[in-house]
Amino acid sequence: MSRTVGPYEDVATVRVEGAYELCDGRDENGRPVQILTLGATSSKDPARRGLLSDTVAWAYATAGPEDAPILVADLDAEQPYVVVLRDARLRGADRIMDRLLALGPATGPLPVGPAAAAQRAAHQLAAAQRSAAPASPGGPTSPPMSPAATSGHGAFQSPPVVMIAPPKKRSQVKPILIGIGSVVVILALVVGVWAVLSNTDSDESGDSVTQVPDNAAVDEVSQPPAEEGEEADAGDEVPQWDPEAPEERVGGSLFEEGDAVSTIAYQNWPFAFRIPDDFECAENGRTTVCTAEDDSRITIGWEDCSGECPRAVREALREALPYQPLVELGNGEVAYAERTQVYGRWRGSLSVFATGPQGAFHAWASADVTTERTDQGWQVFNDVLNQAFAKAEQ
Repeated sequence: MSRTVGPYEDVATVRVEGAYELCDGRDENGRPVQILTLGATSSKDPARRGLLSDTVAWAYATAGPEDAPILVADLDAEQPYVVVLRDARLRGADRIMDRLLALGPATGPLPVGPAAAAQRAAHQLAAAQRSAAPASPGGPTSPPMSPAATSGHGAFQSPPVVMIAPPKKRSQVKPILIGIGSVVVILALVVGVWAVLSNTDSDESGDSVTQVPDNAAVDEVSQPPAEEGEEADAGDEVPQWDPEAPEERVGGSLFEEGDAVSTIAYQNWPFAFRIPDDFECAENGRTTVCTAEDDSRITIGWEDCSGECPRAVREALREALPYQPLVELGNGEVAYAERTQVYGRWRGSLSVFATGPQGAFHAWASADVTTERTDQGWQVFNDVLNQAFAKAEQ
């Protein structure tokens, strides 16, 4: 039966494991969430509260693109709890509960002192053995643990681990070099034959090679008008940063006049963008990685969106970005994600679809920067967004 707990509505228990209770519900914004909490009795056990705090810190530190973000964690409350976004595509609060169960018994007081480490290690090993599938129906089973492993008086000894190195791949360097050498030899033979034939024709025809027909427009061919040349090389242009671009924002602020920024423009890219000038960018095709000395990283890239750029193609391109799920804005041309769960770090992703003179394209950016650079991350995102929109208006 659903109930209201604090700011959360439609709260219903979905799983109980001794001291731990997992509920589904909705927050004040209507988002589906999971709520993991300690029972009223277990909340009075300092060791179990400490284990919950350690496990939540582990969840923050190990969060990846496949894990749902932690929205709230009040570990000092009378009954501590953690709230995780509920999304069927992502791992939710169950991974936190499973970690808790792997590190200690589900019920009763947790041991403290030297015995605690051995008991937690034993529970973790048992959980790993339960989740590991046997190699074959008749395969060997894991050896039993000795009494010293669980008594707390002897050293815990894990079973030996056999590391099997993968087979070495056959080197492809030699076949590639042989192939390149063969092509070079063939080209040399073709050029040599052509040179011999050309000299023979020249000897037979006298000075016909050096004569230019009277009607040959040499100047027109060698020095074409600038306008025609620009049209011919339109695909090789370097984009210009557009000061008349829109001033939309997905968050944070925009770059302002006087900010210490550098304009990055690569040949054949559909847009240019600006970035704080203490970042150094290295282009790799349609992607560039910009890094700073404080281990901050911002990646910007683009890709063509073929045909009419249908929604199925857009979703596939967006799913390749980190920090899922992305939140769509407006008519779906823009989507973004923001992650602040890891202490001292700000992470996010941006996706923009636009149509420029050369067709539809997908501009994107992702950031993993220090918390002090949070607004700079938003500024780069907003600059990419507006410069992509500016191309759609041309």
